[in-house]
Amino acid sequence: MLNFKPGARRARQVFQGLFALILHENHGTSMSEIPYISIEHVLSHYNLGKLLCCEQNLRGYCNTSFAIQTLMDGKPTWHFLRRYKASICEEELLFEHSLIQHLAHNHTLPVARLYLTREGKTYLIEPCEGTNQAPTFFAIFEYLGGEDRYTWINPHCSDTELRNAALLLARYHQAVWNFQPAGRRAEPDIRGLIPVFQANLNACLEKPLPAELHNPLQDYAPFLRAKFEQLQRLFADSQMQHLPRLIVHHDYHPGNLKFEGENVVGLFDFDWSKEDWRALDVALALFYFSTEWEGQSDGRLRLEEVETFLSAYQQSFGGTTEGFALTQSELNLLWPFIEAANLYVLNWTIVDILSKEVDAQEYGMYLWHGLNAAVWLDQNPLRM
Repeated sequence: MLNFKPGARRARQVFQGLFALILHENHGTSMSEIPYISIEHVLSHYNLGKLLCCEQNLRGYCNTSFAIQTLMDGKPTWHFLRRYKASICEEELLFEHSLIQHLAHNHTLPVARLYLTREGKTYLIEPCEGTNQAPTFFAIFEYLGGEDRYTWINPHCSDTELRNAALLLARYHQAVWNFQPAGRRAEPDIRGLIPVFQANLNACLEKPLPAELHNPLQDYAPFLRAKFEQLQRLFADSQMQHLPRLIVHHDYHPGNLKFEGENVVGLFDFDWSKEDWRALDVALALFYFSTEWEGQSDGRLRLEEVETFLSAYQQSFGGTTEGFALTQSELNLLWPFIEAANLYVLNWTIVDILSKEVDAQEYGMYLWHGLNAAVWLDQNPLRM
């Protein structure tokens, strides 16, 4: 994620060529068997000068990222280096990078552009020679200034921050209204994901888990399966064919924005962007920005914040030549889309429980948050 700001308050790690990026994940091999590649080697494929220092960004969940400082023409400059997750393929990278470069050329959007390698590409491929592992991809971005004020967990934005975030999402949607990216995203749209959600839930129930993870899933499994079926029927309905589809951000939350004062000065993390319904992107944003995380209200939407965000989003389309505000059909279906947005986030918790050794207390919190939200949304339908 492009959301790391070097500062004097952090202990700066200076490596100058001794620091190494782990090129591939450790799958049970000893440290001596893991291939490495230095940051200096990555930089050797760019015209960005000499490495001075670097700091790892520990906030990312999927990729490994660093703020790096280089010296070029006597001027120290910060950049952002990313090593992509092992599961990404080149077609997905082409999709993401064509979107980022398109947005970066839109001067109304605070999006960091990608630097080109000496070969003119937006990414570097490093094969893992002598093994059957997939190659690793690297990219270097411009550095985005601003403050990392929030994460996706329990944000409480001011009304002005909410309005500015909504305006930026609308400008993003206007910028991609007729955009056709290169490559392709492997993940299916929400219609194709709902059967995946069900399969992951079933697999999780078959896995030996601590009681604080297994029991909530076991107790709520019938409710979740019924909700999956309900949404799948809805999204297969012919009325859905007329809703606008575009390249959604699909991870638009306060942790993927940078702030100065109450202004949004950075938008990043396009890892999950893909083609889907525009209303789903708005629903995900509403869920991320306005869901309560604490006490008896955990999982409930703060409806006054929903109204603030949605009103600002709608008003931003006045006089624009690209796109239009949410239609009445989209507004009528926005609540089910918010339900689907919550299930999408809940599925990430379930996937982690399935595939990792997780902290039961931490993931119990995520699990209950998603379950509480699912029940509250089901019991309190609101027509927008």
